[in-house]
Amino acid sequence: MIRALKVMSFTFLLMFTTHAFAKSKTYYQETLVHILTECNSDCQKLVFKEEIDVAFFELMNAILNQVRWELTMKQKEMYD
Repeated sequence: MIRALKVMSFTFLLMFTTHAFAKSKTYYQETLVHILTECNSDCQKLVFKEEIDVAFFELMNAILNQVRWELTMKQKEMYD
């Protein structure tokens, strides 16, 4: 159980602290300390789900903004 939690925590940190929209390392450290010391399993699941949801929506927003920008550039090329 503890090993699985450590692997999950490491994977979580690796996935979400390395992307461009990552929160500070301090935030993730504090979150992990909270999860490991003050949360039961339901709380842990909730925290991970919320963090993953936020990261997913930020990523989708970034992708949509990139697509909008590329479409604008293509439109400008057509009219130039």
